[in-house]
Amino acid sequence: MLIVGLVSLVRRPLALLNLPRSGLLIRNISRMSLPATANPGLAQETTLKRPATDQPVKENDNRPNKTKKIKLRKYKPKKVDQTSPLGVLQLEIEELLTKEGLTKDQVENDMIAVLNHKTSAGEPVSSQYHREVSGVSVLQIGASGDGLAIIDHPTESDKKQVVVIPFALPGDIVTIRVFKTHTYYVESDLLQVTHNSTLRKDELIKCKYFGKCAGCQFQFLSYDEQLRLKRDTVFNAYKYFAPKLIEGNLVPEIGTTVPSPKMYDYRTKLTPHFDMPKKLKKLENRPPLGFGQKGRPSWRDTDAGGNRSILDIEECVIGTEILNHGMANERKKFERDFESYKRGATILLRENTRVLDPSKGVLEQLDEASRDFETGEKTFVELTEDKPLAKTCVTDSRQVVTEYINGYTFEFSAGEFFQNNNSILGKVTEYVCENLQIQGSRPEDPHYLVDAYCGSGLFSITASKGVDKAIGVEVSADSVAFAERNARANGVENCKFVVGKAECIFASIDTPQDRTSVILDPPRKGCDDVFLKQLAVYNPARIVYISCNVHSQARDVQYFLQDTDNGPNYKIESLRGFDFFPQTHHVESVCVLTRV
Repeated sequence: MLIVGLVSLVRRPLALLNLPRSGLLIRNISRMSLPATANPGLAQETTLKRPATDQPVKENDNRPNKTKKIKLRKYKPKKVDQTSPLGVLQLEIEELLTKEGLTKDQVENDMIAVLNHKTSAGEPVSSQYHREVSGVSVLQIGASGDGLAIIDHPTESDKKQVVVIPFALPGDIVTIRVFKTHTYYVESDLLQVTHNSTLRKDELIKCKYFGKCAGCQFQFLSYDEQLRLKRDTVFNAYKYFAPKLIEGNLVPEIGTTVPSPKMYDYRTKLTPHFDMPKKLKKLENRPPLGFGQKGRPSWRDTDAGGNRSILDIEECVIGTEILNHGMANERKKFERDFESYKRGATILLRENTRVLDPSKGVLEQLDEASRDFETGEKTFVELTEDKPLAKTCVTDSRQVVTEYINGYTFEFSAGEFFQNNNSILGKVTEYVCENLQIQGSRPEDPHYLVDAYCGSGLFSITASKGVDKAIGVEVSADSVAFAERNARANGVENCKFVVGKAECIFASIDTPQDRTSVILDPPRKGCDDVFLKQLAVYNPARIVYISCNVHSQARDVQYFLQDTDNGPNYKIESLRGFDFFPQTHHVESVCVLTRV
């Protein structure tokens, strides 16, 4: 019975015994005496005795006192894709150091000291690194549109630092504030331009947020200079990522960059966003709604947008007119309902075009669209081109929108990928169609097209008139459904679309290689080795590679030509950029390969 009573006692919650947990020592259980009970079937509650306060708990007195170790913050460099903006920057820095006669060791920053150490005055070492520097000469401009310069090291007289300066041009002399340190470079804000580069034309700036907003980099450059810089970006990409081709003189002269018909008012999709705190109680007013901050300049005399990590943007000069109307509507709606928005969400603004029937009222022909905050009516812009058109702004990512390109109609989900500058799309599709033609062909010879990464069918459909059969492949079933829908809408009967990975397509392609051209339009990461090897085995007559990341394109082209079985049988026939995004550093490139 004593055992039963003891188990019952031990199972009671400590709170019922009215004892703190620290007072219960297991070794005392064996020393407890349980009084005899009148009823042997029940165990009486017994008070557990705490150790006497005059009996100290024995410690291991022989163990030496240990000094608490101070844990240093570790610096672990991030692994980056070489063809990403950060990867390209690393190559640009190496090139700059070579030009200036410096080594990487001479510009390396002590990241452990920056993160952990203090000066003799007790200040963090980072306070010495993060400082204002004047008289900085900007030496070159990178693919991201930022200037690069060399400055003295703040703590080591025999070393230098590479500094990245947004909105700075080669030839500028500037004052900067260094605010972030990396192993081989530091980031800075441009505070003042004390001497203007001959390239700088601040009078061209049209946006009150320029110099702060991350959206544009080139508004202070003439358009001809923007196109020249983008041509340099294409060449540099092949210099960095296809050096064997450059050394072997296998890259032809880069063609001039094809300009956009519109330099402003061209972008048909915008995604303003906001930073909502975790706890809404901390938020008294709506957060800024707009785009990310890039700089904190005093060289731009403006308070527009505020000074937070996301700027409060009321208008975007590269966005189309209807998108700016839509932005105004959605900002007012956000002002009223911001507490109901999810943290991390973005607002979609996508242009939609509708051909109007003149015999009907405009509003009754419009799909759902952003509405005027006051009247509740759909906002639209009416245009007269070849046909009467109405432009609206769609905010639902699942809604179907329409674009018209060179007489073709394309429908797709508002949230899906589609090129964002339709003013230049006609030029691009014409250029692609021209370069698909197989040399030496007779009119009666059959011609086939394989469109890898076909999306909603843009290139397959616009090139369909020049081929007997086109096969488009896309991993997204939704995109393939729209491609089939677009082919029917345009009366195109010689296009077939297949759901599948581009890496697996050639096993099922039965068109003769000598009469087949291939279009590649991959995402930013480019093509993988498996796909390029299969492409080489298929051995088509011509390849047109369209890319939104010329750096991954250059890498892929070198691999295809140098490291695949049939790659050496091809040559680069032409290479040039297309300016889809004026006022920004972005450039799309088209590389044409032909079998020799």
